[in-house]
Amino acid sequence: MALKPKISASGRVLPPRAPSVSITPRDMIQMVLERWYIGLAVGVLVSAAFVYFQPKVIPVYRTETSMLFDAHKAHVLNVQGIVDNEFEGANELNTHMEQMRSATFINYVLASFTPQETKKIQEAYRDPEHKDAPLPSLGAIVNFSVFARRGTSILGIAVTNRDPECAALIADRIAQRYIAFNSERAASGTTSAMLFLSNQSQDMRNQVEAAESALQAYRAKNNIAAVGQNQNIVLTKVGSLDNKLVEVQMEQVEANSVMDKILDYQRGGKDLLEIPEVRSYGQVASLAGRLAELKATRGLLEQKYLRNHPKMLENQLQTEQAQHDFDDNVKMAIAGIQTKINLAVQFEKALKAELAEDQNKVHELDKVSVDYTLLEQDAATKRGEYARIMERLQEANIANQMDNTSIRIFDRAYIPGTSGVANYVKLWMEAGVLGLGSLFAVTIGLGLIDTRIKTAAHIEGNLGETLLGAVKKIKGLSEFERAHAFRLHKDGALEESYRGIYSEIDIRSKAPFPRTLVVTSAMPADGKSLTSSNLSAVFAAHGRRTILVDCDLRRPGLHKVFGTDGTTGWTDWALSPLPIEERGPLPTTLVSENLSLLPAGKLPNNPTEMLDRLISSGLLKHLKENYDMVMLDTPPVAVFPDALLLCRHCQELIYVCRWGAVRIGLIRKTLERLAETGIVVRGLILNRMPGAKLNRYGYESYGSYDKDYYKAYAKS
Repeated sequence: MALKPKISASGRVLPPRAPSVSITPRDMIQMVLERWYIGLAVGVLVSAAFVYFQPKVIPVYRTETSMLFDAHKAHVLNVQGIVDNEFEGANELNTHMEQMRSATFINYVLASFTPQETKKIQEAYRDPEHKDAPLPSLGAIVNFSVFARRGTSILGIAVTNRDPECAALIADRIAQRYIAFNSERAASGTTSAMLFLSNQSQDMRNQVEAAESALQAYRAKNNIAAVGQNQNIVLTKVGSLDNKLVEVQMEQVEANSVMDKILDYQRGGKDLLEIPEVRSYGQVASLAGRLAELKATRGLLEQKYLRNHPKMLENQLQTEQAQHDFDDNVKMAIAGIQTKINLAVQFEKALKAELAEDQNKVHELDKVSVDYTLLEQDAATKRGEYARIMERLQEANIANQMDNTSIRIFDRAYIPGTSGVANYVKLWMEAGVLGLGSLFAVTIGLGLIDTRIKTAAHIEGNLGETLLGAVKKIKGLSEFERAHAFRLHKDGALEESYRGIYSEIDIRSKAPFPRTLVVTSAMPADGKSLTSSNLSAVFAAHGRRTILVDCDLRRPGLHKVFGTDGTTGWTDWALSPLPIEERGPLPTTLVSENLSLLPAGKLPNNPTEMLDRLISSGLLKHLKENYDMVMLDTPPVAVFPDALLLCRHCQELIYVCRWGAVRIGLIRKTLERLAETGIVVRGLILNRMPGAKLNRYGYESYGSYDKDYYKAYAKS
């Protein structure tokens, strides 16, 4: 037995609950554009993890050097600039190749490496997991292959090694040693001299390396780069300390002089007020004046009154108190001078100690500078000697080759920059592809599981309802201007959006006027009040007598956006026990031609019962008799049942939902509840749509027109 399909509140057959809308490439692109930053973060993490957890491959570097072989020594002909380099046959190249592969030559090459070079070559082959294990021998590490380049008299030497510098060193050394090997065999007369120079150069090279190492160690130990700067700083500090020490000593002398003067005055019974340092301290001067004034007053009082007269006694008390304060201030002045002397003495000791320490630093820095200069001169001398020996060795080598061999290095080995075994380019390409795939997978996956209303397909495909229009997000307007955007002509694109919504309602509605239209939303802040305000203005502009009734008894706000008094409203009128004809006029406000506002009034404690009064009191019937369109602004239907109570007595409903904020499942449930009331859901309005996304989401045919389009159309 086939299941009976579900019918929507507007009479359309509802699709199954599972999404039945096909995903287009445009939808996927939009998913990526919305969440690219999340996908990018995940892609970077995935790529980094992929690279990090790859098995560690020990890189091996490969390099080449080449040698040019002439059949005979080059002879400069009589014609300038022409050299006879003709090569007679390939058999001689084969002979050289076999000779280079011989054990005699290999041992000859191995013997040419210095201990430092041998250690460097072997260090690259140390086992990181067994660092104490013996290193492989040099003969086991030095591997090379010899090959002939077709059609030329050039032999190539290919060397692989874990260290790129060692690979280049071994390749060049093999070529150099083979030239030397042939030179020694061809001309034994110069071999001894070259061997001597070679040994000398090696010894001198070791001395140069030792001197350089000592110089570097001394530089690092004593931070030579900062010695000169430190000397200047310390010398400047020493000069500053000298100046401070002189200042402190002068202050100490001045303070001692003042203290000696105070002691002298005390012994001689002189007036300490004559000393400026005492008189200027604290309240000494003012107290002295006060004492003099009190004593003068006492002299006058003694002429009038006896000793025990109240005024005499009061004067005596004031004089004693002033004298006591004066003595205390003088003592504090003397104590302050003594404290200044003590502090100056302590400061002098500290300055002397710091000065002595800095002077020692100056001597130490001078010694470091002198020692470094001597080491630098010694290293420079050894470098010069080594350069002269190498120059002589090169001259002897060149002379020997010119006289005895026809082999020369054609191209020296290069230091390879990338490993031949570990293909890092391929690794990073794979990581990049994986990261890019993660980016698309995450963004599209999140888009597929995101059930928030964003596209026309969500409403017409998933919910089976009509999309009346899309209203863009209003920017740069106040709350009053947003609520009256259509009436005040604040935005041409917004006006056309509301006109399009009106047209959709007018075309699809078959109900005759007068009509009752409920405006509700799923959640707060979806913009239903803003929509009802502008939509009521559109109906009024089309000649329909329209009244907008604030039925949101939870949080009425239409009186605020219209700038009217909200203390009285339809709740007061509905609660009146008088008959309708005796209750007086409704507290409506004429907003514009054909448009009136009926505020809610005082907030009742029983909002649902009050909404029943809207029907039972005959108010709704009274409104339908006097207006063509009665638009009721109600609380969110997913939060409060108020809209469901009114829907049983109204004809049509408009559902406002904010773009990207309400999930399809929540709207489907509320639509099912609305369908049970018998009201016709005329359609949904997507509110607060980002302007940049209007065309991306395919709203071109839903009243989402661009303001610039109308300007251009009007201009043309």
